[in-house]
Amino acid sequence: MDLNTVTKKVVMVSDQYEKNCNINRDADWYILKLQEEIGELTQNYLSYTARGRNRNLTQEELKKNISNEVADILGQILLFANYHDIDIEKAMEDKWFSYLK
Repeated sequence: MDLNTVTKKVVMVSDQYEKNCNINRDADWYILKLQEEIGELTQNYLSYTARGRNRNLTQEELKKNISNEVADILGQILLFANYHDIDIEKAMEDKWFSYLK
């Protein structure tokens, strides 16, 4: 699956989320939601590395939670970029991949 397809699917899920939860996704929502998800990844990572409550979860369950939070962060990054009309592929080429030339 390419990045454009992933972004379209993420936007569709977020549209459903907005409707089902009766929220308004304004410009601030995208960055605030991203920050929330980063906090959740941090919380789950601390649990996984025995520096936070394990909530009676196995290591496998804790690792799955980390994977889920990484997916949430990627989804929120894609939503943020889409909302602000940022071409992620071009940005990656310009910022990261220019070091490979």
